[in-house]
Amino acid sequence: MTTPQRCRLLLGLLTLGSLWHAPALQAEELYQLNTTCSTPTARFSCQVTAVNVDDTTEYRHRFGTRTVAYRVIDEPYVRIEGQKNAGAPWETVKNAMIDFKAQELCFNNRAFCVNNPTFLADVLINSGDAMQGRTKAGMAFGSNGRVDVACFDNGCNRLLEAIKQ
Repeated sequence: MTTPQRCRLLLGLLTLGSLWHAPALQAEELYQLNTTCSTPTARFSCQVTAVNVDDTTEYRHRFGTRTVAYRVIDEPYVRIEGQKNAGAPWETVKNAMIDFKAQELCFNNRAFCVNNPTFLADVLINSGDAMQGRTKAGMAFGSNGRVDVACFDNGCNRLLEAIKQ
């Protein structure tokens, strides 16, 4: 066997061996919060559990027997995916809007909203001076999940008006 063939064989064995010993998903609970969630037709009590799962942060919203989840993925670019119920496929979120005054975060044109002051405080702290004094922030995502449009404060109101026209 030639040296290049031995190298390929060794690399193949190492790859195969690493698959056998692949680590399970690592999950670390960050916090739980009893709060309110809403849809266009109802407002209800819910419990948010924030969990770091590998390279994402999942926010699981439990109300009654149902759980709706959203996850924030930072790499290779910021995107948000939603899961309509446990076990359902993750889908790219169309848009997300934060209202800092109401301490509310909404997804997909207010199809699901949550009052989560813990998350919003993290957003303010982690963004430094860029978000200080802001009242609103929003993002619209493309089909690939990348941010297409971002808005702040009155710009979000103007963007929503333009979308409705």
